[in-house]
Amino acid sequence: MGIITLDISAKSNEGPTSGIGSLTLEYNELYDFTLADFTTKTFPRYSDPEGDALSNVKIVTLPATGTLTLSGVAVTPGQNITKTSINAGNLRYQADPADLDGYDTSFTFSVSDVGSGTFSSTNPFTINVDEKVNEAPSEVGDGSATIDYGETLVFTKAMFTSSTTPPYSDPEGDSAFLLKITSLPTLGFIKLNGSNIVARTIITFENIDDGLLTYVPDNADTDGDLQGFTFQVADSGSGIFVS
Repeated sequence: MGIITLDISAKSNEGPTSGIGSLTLEYNELYDFTLADFTTKTFPRYSDPEGDALSNVKIVTLPATGTLTLSGVAVTPGQNITKTSINAGNLRYQADPADLDGYDTSFTFSVSDVGSGTFSSTNPFTINVDEKVNEAPSEVGDGSATIDYGETLVFTKAMFTSSTTPPYSDPEGDSAFLLKITSLPTLGFIKLNGSNIVARTIITFENIDDGLLTYVPDNADTDGDLQGFTFQVADSGSGIFVS
């Protein structure tokens, strides 16, 4: 009786599969990739026949806009990034600060597992960067003025902008557009075109440039006094008031 011996080889460890990745970022955002960006957040998710964990990410092609770096050095096409480097936050994407209108870009990648070391097929990773939002003024400081007894003060734009400490400033360089008087002085009156204003009145700087915003002191106060009021300024771009 003859014997046939069957030599059956062990099952080979198979490579993983992964899906499409995506991100939405703010203007000029610096983003640190996480392992989840290439595993649980892809569609479909990372999977491996043997359940092996991800080992490396290969950046196959680079994004056309923005910069992909590893430990501060620009990534090159075909470069392998280890799981350890990604977990350390060393793989980063810097959105292009020169693009104010927002954009879509992408790079392609593949992944390998710890068991087979085989890379998956190449998948896209899309990055959507939002347009720059016009910001409120950065700073508006305190102002002051000295007037003689009985004198009417005519406010100027500079009193609320360039002559304050610190002076008015805006991230986009937008000019001051609106003034809001948030509280009134205890004595005397603030008037707009001759009429007393109330707290939270909004005045355009065009009216101020025309000399229509004034302070009329209380002539019954003959001893002199310090008076004050509070205000906010909005810029022409965002229209947001900042104190």
